[in-house]
Amino acid sequence: MEITVDYSKRDAALIARICKADQKALEMLYKHYYNQLGRFVTRVTIREDIIDEVINDVMYVVWEKANTYDNNCKPSTWIFGIAYNKARQAVRDSSRLKEESLNELDEDNLLFEEFNDNLKKLEITDWIKPALAALTADQRTVIELTYFQGLPYNEIAVLMNCPENTVKTRMHHARKKLATILINASN
Repeated sequence: MEITVDYSKRDAALIARICKADQKALEMLYKHYYNQLGRFVTRVTIREDIIDEVINDVMYVVWEKANTYDNNCKPSTWIFGIAYNKARQAVRDSSRLKEESLNELDEDNLLFEEFNDNLKKLEITDWIKPALAALTADQRTVIELTYFQGLPYNEIAVLMNCPENTVKTRMHHARKKLATILINASN
């Protein structure tokens, strides 16, 4: 018999304490969500080097905006909504930096960097990472929230600020793309 624990009430109570500037409550919430947020941010951004920065940004927003949490959704949905926005912002910021740095490189350096990137991809032993990398950030987010965080489509729609049918469409395209990639990889 599997026992499931509903952390929603505990998390809502912690958020209420955070509204009263309870740093211990923030620390407890941080510890509870750190690993989940780390996996989520990694899958959305495909950048392990910014995990801690994004998680800290998320928890700072939780600290600053705790009074805006209104119990209309689970605390985890609210926190992952913040994480989604912060992860997307990090992807946008890194894209701008990459564009700026690419403009400064000459063609030989660009080819060398491309070679290094391809070499790193070949060295990845986890077979799913390359497949997930081929998805858009929104598709990776839907996969992550559905399969790894266990959220239903309606909560994902709230979190991503889009219609539920858009979530379903993103999932459909993500699954289709993943199937093609994984079938080709096994051949």
